[in-house]
Amino acid sequence: MPSSTPAALPGSTPAALRRVTGKQVVEVDEGAFADLRGRYSGAVLDVGTGDGKHPLHLAKAHPELLVIGLDAAKDNMRKAATRASAAPKKGGLPNLLYLWAAAEQLPRGLDGITELHVLMPWGSLLRGVLGSDPAMLAGLAGVCAPDATFLISLNLHAWRPPVPEVGTHAEPTPESAVEDLGPALKAAGWHLDSAAYLDAEAIAALATSWTRRLNSSRDQLDVLALTGRINPSAG
Repeated sequence: MPSSTPAALPGSTPAALRRVTGKQVVEVDEGAFADLRGRYSGAVLDVGTGDGKHPLHLAKAHPELLVIGLDAAKDNMRKAATRASAAPKKGGLPNLLYLWAAAEQLPRGLDGITELHVLMPWGSLLRGVLGSDPAMLAGLAGVCAPDATFLISLNLHAWRPPVPEVGTHAEPTPESAVEDLGPALKAAGWHLDSAAYLDAEAIAALATSWTRRLNSSRDQLDVLALTGRINPSAG
Protein backbone atom coordinates (compact mmCIF):
# COMPACT_ATOMS: atom_id res chain seq x y z
CA MET A 1 0.00 0.00 0.00
CA PRO A 2 1.38 3.44 -0.90
CA SER A 3 2.58 5.60 1.98
CA SER A 4 4.04 8.63 0.22
CA THR A 5 3.19 12.01 1.67
CA PRO A 6 1.30 14.53 -0.50
CA ALA A 7 3.95 16.90 -1.82
CA ALA A 8 1.87 20.00 -1.14
CA LEU A 9 1.76 19.49 2.61
CA PRO A 10 3.83 22.32 4.12
CA GLY A 11 5.83 21.25 7.15
CA SER A 12 3.65 20.39 10.11
CA THR A 13 0.80 22.73 9.20
CA PRO A 14 -2.50 20.84 8.81
CA ALA A 15 -3.59 20.79 5.19
CA ALA A 16 -7.00 21.67 3.85
CA LEU A 17 -9.52 18.94 3.16
CA ARG A 18 -8.61 17.86 -0.36
CA ARG A 19 -11.15 15.70 -2.14
CA VAL A 20 -10.20 13.53 -5.09
CA THR A 21 -13.06 13.56 -7.59
CA GLY A 22 -11.33 11.68 -10.39
CA LYS A 23 -8.72 13.56 -12.38
CA GLN A 24 -9.23 16.64 -10.23
CA VAL A 25 -8.53 17.48 -6.60
CA VAL A 26 -10.80 20.08 -5.01
CA GLU A 27 -10.57 21.74 -1.61
CA VAL A 28 -13.55 21.22 0.67
CA ASP A 29 -14.45 24.04 3.02
CA GLU A 30 -14.49 22.97 6.68
CA GLY A 31 -18.04 24.24 7.03
CA ALA A 32 -19.15 22.29 3.97
CA PHE A 33 -17.63 19.13 5.41
CA ALA A 34 -19.34 19.72 8.76
CA ASP A 35 -22.64 20.17 6.94
CA LEU A 36 -22.08 16.94 5.00
CA ARG A 37 -21.13 15.06 8.16
CA GLY A 38 -24.30 16.27 9.86
CA ARG A 39 -26.51 14.56 7.29
CA TYR A 40 -25.44 11.08 8.37
CA SER A 41 -25.83 9.04 11.53
CA GLY A 42 -22.14 8.11 11.58
CA ALA A 43 -18.88 8.41 9.67
CA VAL A 44 -16.39 5.69 8.72
CA LEU A 45 -12.78 6.63 7.95
CA ASP A 46 -10.68 4.09 6.03
CA VAL A 47 -7.04 5.06 6.50
CA GLY A 48 -4.58 3.95 3.82
CA THR A 49 -7.47 3.18 1.52
CA GLY A 50 -5.32 2.36 -1.53
CA ASP A 51 -7.60 2.06 -4.56
CA GLY A 52 -10.63 2.80 -2.40
CA LYS A 53 -12.65 -0.35 -3.02
CA HIS A 54 -13.34 -0.97 0.66
CA PRO A 55 -15.06 2.43 1.16
CA LEU A 56 -16.94 1.92 -2.11
CA HIS A 57 -18.30 -1.37 -0.77
CA LEU A 58 -19.23 0.21 2.58
CA ALA A 59 -20.93 3.25 1.07
CA LYS A 60 -23.13 1.09 -1.13
CA ALA A 61 -24.10 -1.16 1.78
CA HIS A 62 -24.66 1.66 4.31
CA PRO A 63 -26.29 4.75 2.77
CA GLU A 64 -26.96 6.03 6.29
CA LEU A 65 -23.21 6.49 6.87
CA LEU A 66 -20.71 8.98 5.51
CA VAL A 67 -17.77 6.92 4.27
CA ILE A 68 -14.33 8.46 3.76
CA GLY A 69 -11.31 6.88 2.12
CA LEU A 70 -8.01 8.58 2.96
CA ASP A 71 -4.63 7.95 1.38
CA ALA A 72 -1.37 9.77 0.74
CA ALA A 73 -1.31 8.57 -2.89
CA LYS A 74 -4.12 10.25 -4.78
CA ASP A 75 -3.67 8.50 -8.12
CA ASN A 76 -4.69 5.09 -6.81
CA MET A 77 -8.05 6.49 -5.69
CA ARG A 78 -8.97 8.17 -8.97
CA LYS A 79 -11.07 5.36 -10.47
CA ALA A 80 -13.19 4.84 -7.35
CA ALA A 81 -13.41 8.60 -6.79
CA THR A 82 -14.74 9.10 -10.30
CA ARG A 83 -17.52 6.61 -9.62
CA ALA A 84 -18.34 8.15 -6.25
CA SER A 85 -18.49 11.70 -7.62
CA ALA A 86 -20.88 10.87 -10.45
CA ALA A 87 -24.52 11.94 -10.30
CA PRO A 88 -26.62 9.48 -8.25
CA LYS A 89 -28.63 8.52 -11.34
CA LYS A 90 -25.34 7.46 -12.93
CA GLY A 91 -24.28 5.36 -9.96
CA GLY A 92 -22.65 8.06 -7.86
CA LEU A 93 -22.59 7.82 -4.08
CA PRO A 94 -23.25 11.10 -2.25
CA ASN A 95 -22.19 9.48 1.05
CA LEU A 96 -18.68 8.66 -0.18
CA LEU A 97 -15.63 10.86 -0.57
CA TYR A 98 -11.93 10.30 -0.99
CA LEU A 99 -9.42 12.57 0.72
CA TRP A 100 -5.79 13.06 -0.27
CA ALA A 101 -3.78 13.18 2.93
CA ALA A 102 -1.25 11.23 4.94
CA ALA A 103 -2.22 9.56 8.21
CA GLU A 104 0.67 11.40 9.84
CA GLN A 105 -0.72 14.79 8.82
CA LEU A 106 -4.50 14.78 8.78
CA PRO A 107 -6.39 17.69 7.22
CA ARG A 108 -7.93 20.35 9.41
CA GLY A 109 -11.69 20.10 9.70
CA LEU A 110 -11.78 16.30 9.59
CA ASP A 111 -13.69 15.16 12.68
CA GLY A 112 -16.77 13.35 13.93
CA ILE A 113 -15.49 9.92 12.90
CA THR A 114 -17.44 7.12 14.59
CA GLU A 115 -15.66 4.13 13.03
CA LEU A 116 -12.04 3.88 11.91
CA HIS A 117 -10.57 1.16 9.69
CA VAL A 118 -6.90 0.43 9.00
CA LEU A 119 -6.85 -2.62 6.73
CA MET A 120 -3.66 -4.48 5.81
CA PRO A 121 -1.39 -1.51 6.63
CA TRP A 122 2.10 -1.30 5.15
CA GLY A 123 5.03 1.08 5.35
CA SER A 124 4.68 3.98 7.77
CA LEU A 125 1.09 3.06 8.52
CA LEU A 126 2.13 -0.40 9.71
CA ARG A 127 4.83 1.13 11.91
CA GLY A 128 2.27 3.49 13.34
CA VAL A 129 -0.39 0.96 14.32
CA LEU A 130 2.29 -1.19 15.96
CA GLY A 131 2.97 1.72 18.30
CA SER A 132 6.15 3.10 16.74
CA ASP A 133 4.49 6.42 15.85
CA PRO A 134 2.47 7.60 18.88
CA ALA A 135 1.84 10.98 17.25
CA MET A 136 0.11 9.33 14.30
CA LEU A 137 -2.10 7.26 16.59
CA ALA A 138 -2.96 10.33 18.66
CA GLY A 139 -3.74 12.32 15.53
CA LEU A 140 -6.16 9.67 14.32
CA ALA A 141 -7.80 9.56 17.73
CA GLY A 142 -8.16 13.32 17.54
CA VAL A 143 -10.54 13.15 14.58
CA CYS A 144 -12.74 10.53 16.25
CA ALA A 145 -15.88 10.99 18.30
CA PRO A 146 -16.03 9.56 21.84
CA ASP A 147 -16.42 5.77 21.83
CA ALA A 148 -15.62 5.45 18.14
CA THR A 149 -14.88 1.87 17.15
CA PHE A 150 -11.82 0.68 15.28
CA LEU A 151 -10.78 -2.28 13.15
CA ILE A 152 -7.15 -2.97 12.31
CA SER A 153 -6.38 -5.99 10.15
CA LEU A 154 -2.74 -7.08 10.16
CA ASN A 155 -1.24 -9.15 7.36
CA LEU A 156 0.84 -11.60 9.41
CA HIS A 157 2.99 -12.48 6.42
CA ALA A 158 4.74 -9.16 7.11
CA TRP A 159 6.57 -11.17 9.79
CA ARG A 160 7.37 -14.13 7.50
CA PRO A 161 10.14 -13.06 7.09
CA PRO A 162 9.93 -9.77 9.01
CA VAL A 163 9.82 -6.58 6.95
CA PRO A 164 11.74 -3.55 8.30
CA GLU A 165 8.53 -1.79 9.36
CA VAL A 166 7.74 -4.34 12.10
CA GLY A 167 10.96 -3.44 13.89
CA THR A 168 11.46 -5.46 17.06
CA HIS A 169 7.78 -6.39 17.34
CA ALA A 170 7.25 -10.15 17.31
CA GLU A 171 4.45 -11.56 15.18
CA PRO A 172 1.28 -10.83 17.20
CA THR A 173 -1.16 -13.51 18.23
CA PRO A 174 -4.62 -13.12 19.79
CA GLU A 175 -2.98 -13.78 23.15
CA SER A 176 0.05 -11.53 22.78
CA ALA A 177 -1.58 -8.57 21.02
CA VAL A 178 -3.37 -7.24 24.09
CA GLU A 179 -0.18 -7.33 26.14
CA ASP A 180 2.29 -6.23 23.47
CA LEU A 181 0.25 -3.71 21.46
CA GLY A 182 -2.42 -2.68 23.95
CA PRO A 183 -0.33 -0.26 26.07
CA ALA A 184 0.93 1.82 23.12
CA LEU A 185 -2.57 2.01 21.66
CA LYS A 186 -4.06 2.96 25.03
CA ALA A 187 -1.53 5.77 25.51
CA ALA A 188 -2.83 7.34 22.30
CA GLY A 189 -6.51 6.99 23.19
CA TRP A 190 -7.17 3.57 21.61
CA HIS A 191 -8.57 0.79 23.83
CA LEU A 192 -7.92 -2.68 22.40
CA ASP A 193 -10.87 -4.91 23.27
CA SER A 194 -10.12 -8.06 21.28
CA ALA A 195 -7.75 -9.72 18.84
CA ALA A 196 -8.71 -12.67 16.65
CA TYR A 197 -7.63 -14.46 13.51
CA LEU A 198 -9.90 -13.95 10.52
CA ASP A 199 -11.14 -16.90 8.49
CA ALA A 200 -11.28 -16.85 4.69
CA GLU A 201 -14.86 -15.57 4.65
CA ALA A 202 -14.07 -12.68 7.00
CA ILE A 203 -10.99 -11.75 4.98
CA ALA A 204 -13.04 -11.68 1.78
CA ALA A 205 -15.61 -9.48 3.53
CA LEU A 206 -12.98 -6.76 3.96
CA ALA A 207 -13.53 -6.14 0.24
CA THR A 208 -10.09 -4.77 -0.59
CA SER A 209 -8.00 -5.35 -3.69
CA TRP A 210 -5.02 -5.90 -1.39
CA THR A 211 -6.58 -8.95 0.30
CA ARG A 212 -7.69 -10.36 -3.05
CA ARG A 213 -4.18 -10.08 -4.48
CA LEU A 214 -2.61 -11.66 -1.42
CA ASN A 215 -5.19 -14.44 -1.35
CA SER A 216 -4.51 -15.31 -4.98
CA SER A 217 -0.75 -15.56 -4.41
CA ARG A 218 -0.81 -17.74 -1.27
CA ASP A 219 -2.25 -21.09 -0.26
CA GLN A 220 -3.37 -19.45 2.99
CA LEU A 221 -3.56 -15.82 4.05
CA ASP A 222 -3.18 -15.22 7.79
CA VAL A 223 -4.74 -12.03 9.13
CA LEU A 224 -5.14 -10.84 12.71
CA ALA A 225 -7.97 -8.41 13.44
CA LEU A 226 -7.71 -5.93 16.30
CA THR A 227 -10.92 -4.28 17.45
CA GLY A 228 -11.75 -1.79 20.14
CA ARG A 229 -12.76 1.76 20.97
CA ILE A 230 -11.15 5.15 20.49
CA ASN A 231 -11.60 7.90 23.07
CA PRO A 232 -13.59 5.53 25.31
CA SER A 233 -15.85 7.21 27.82
CA ALA A 234 -15.20 4.35 30.26
CA GLY A 235 -12.89 1.36 30.52
